Amino acid sequence: MLSEVDVARERFEALFREHVAGIASYCRWCLRSRGDAEDAVAEVFLVAWRRLDDVPAGEASRPWLYATARRVVANEARADARRSRLNEKLSGQPVAIEQSEEEPLAGPVHDALAALAPRDRELLFLAECEGLTATEIGAIIRRPPVTVRVRLHRAKRRFRAAFEARTPTTDTNVPRPVSPRPKGWSRDPEAH
Repeated sequence: MLSEVDVARERFEALFREHVAGIASYCRWCLRSRGDAEDAVAEVFLVAWRRLDDVPAGEASRPWLYATARRVVANEARADARRSRLNEKLSGQPVAIEQSEEEPLAGPVHDALAALAPRDRELLFLAECEGLTATEIGAIIRRPPVTVRVRLHRAKRRFRAAFEARTPTTDTNVPRPVSPRPKGWSRDPEAH
């Protein structure tokens, strides 16, 4: 018969095996350096171990871990900003931000993503790269799923506009699709 500690350890190990890759991907995406991302992943799973009784069972554990990762990343960003301001005050010179150790996305996609607000980038990453549902994202950012769907739709629209602005069109004679109008439709609101 397994003791309580053994049961908790097995549950934690299963949780870790199932979700470490996704959490690591999220942390690497959010933080500037690989070392900071690794520290954040360790912190997320340390919180999970300490609060194992609070971690929901089954599929609900995934949004819980991402929400925890989001808070850990935000804390790291605030601490980094404080350190930068302190270094700037001490040296009297602006501190250069170190570049990521990994290669950034190339070309117009990277530029379009960089043009978006951080909230839009985060929603797109969670939905498109991590494959989270609106309900799961809602649990992470503490918003109802309907709000997430609306924000995600708007983020995709802004990304598309930013991408198209950075991508030269090669064929200007491509017709734009037009949705059919109902019979008797008019742009004049008084005509209805």
